[in-house]
Amino acid sequence: MSVAAQLVRLYPPAIRRRWGAEIAREAEQAGPRSWFDTAVGAVRLWLRPSDWPETTTGETGRVVVTALVDITTTAGLLLRATGPTSLETDTSHPTAEVWLALILVGLVLAAPLPPLRRSEFARLAVIAVRVLAAPASAFAAIFLIARSGLADHPAGTTDILLVGCYWSTLGFAGIRLCLLTARVGEVAVMPGARRLHVASLLVGSGLALAAVQAIEELRPESVLLSSGFAFLATAVLVVGSDLRHIPPGRTQDIRSE
Repeated sequence: MSVAAQLVRLYPPAIRRRWGAEIAREAEQAGPRSWFDTAVGAVRLWLRPSDWPETTTGETGRVVVTALVDITTTAGLLLRATGPTSLETDTSHPTAEVWLALILVGLVLAAPLPPLRRSEFARLAVIAVRVLAAPASAFAAIFLIARSGLADHPAGTTDILLVGCYWSTLGFAGIRLCLLTARVGEVAVMPGARRLHVASLLVGSGLALAAVQAIEELRPESVLLSSGFAFLATAVLVVGSDLRHIPPGRTQDIRSE
């Protein structure tokens, strides 16, 4: 596969389906000097969902909701990777957990509604079982290893293997959670543009508040965590602001009985 075709894969799904061939052809003709601009164009379009064509019903809503789950999953893994910080340990301040509350409220607001057709509930259950079975088994294996005593005093190769297994399982579970969101979006009723706008602003505000709170500790891991959260917050807030320009009905997946 050519570099131009790989660059097209960076674009939002609707853009790829509508103009992917044209973008790849232009990048191929222009050569390597256009590759950077093509990648930058993909980033810009991810931040402007109002410019996405609606190639399938409710597609914009599904992509935005999945992206919110992707970002919050990334934030959770980043928080776990940086170890104990003020975001996890400082609960004495009244506003210490406000950032988390904002993110959770935003995710609840962006959550798809149950399908209108009763027959689709069974399909939803099948999707959940298929997507979550593997990560659930992986977590069960880690639990059994922890209970067996092998992880009490690991050393050398055993320690490396256990740490690698732990992080591989967390990453795999995060990927499957994002996949579950995308698959559920094909069955459930997606939120409208107005609800997505508010949800994105709440999640972005929570991430921004977490970034400010984390930087209060001038440690390398806290600076890394704050920088990562600030980057994610900026992206979510830009997307949330752009969602105001989408007509409310365009992001909804309305199914009739």
